[in-house]
Amino acid sequence: MLNKLPLKGFGIELKPISVDKLEKIRKWRNHPDIANNMLEKSYISANDQISWFNSLTDKKHQLYLLITYKGEDIGIIYATAINKEVHEKNRQKQLPLWLAESIAPGLYIAPECKYKNSVLAFSPSLVFIDYLFKENCCRQLIAQVYEHNNSAIRYNKILGYQQVSIDNDGLVTMTLSNEAFESAKNKLSKILRFNK
Repeated sequence: MLNKLPLKGFGIELKPISVDKLEKIRKWRNHPDIANNMLEKSYISANDQISWFNSLTDKKHQLYLLITYKGEDIGIIYATAINKEVHEKNRQKQLPLWLAESIAPGLYIAPECKYKNSVLAFSPSLVFIDYLFKENCCRQLIAQVYEHNNSAIRYNKILGYQQVSIDNDGLVTMTLSNEAFESAKNKLSKILRFNK
């Protein structure tokens, strides 16, 4: 699966994170505009960030990629397998990303990035979601977004996600099928003036 990286299309590149980018990514993630919309809101220390980075090689159920545009780092995109496999003694183990039936993707654009609210912000998702559906066994993507995060809900709907539930804490669950994504991708492709 990882031998296809970096991923390119619609003017952007998605590539593995390198150690020299960790502090920049940590600052993005700790920025209130990002942290307030994350499911896990805790502050990330420099040591936390290094531990997380070092653990990525062992986490086959997750993938984190740096988003670049014209050589500029503009954000992070990621995916987590949400299916679990039951093993001996009823212990659960995360399935690798490429075997998961359902995957939870996410992304954030750098807080100060000038492309944050532009149509270019759809490019990373178009490339990554296409990759997840074509390279994996997944049947659906599942997104969870707080109901106050109107821009993320609108963004997901444009990508073809459908809202399926909202819990008592205001967490909206949305799902995306390959068919719905292909329809949305065709519409967005006409707007984005980049080669796929």
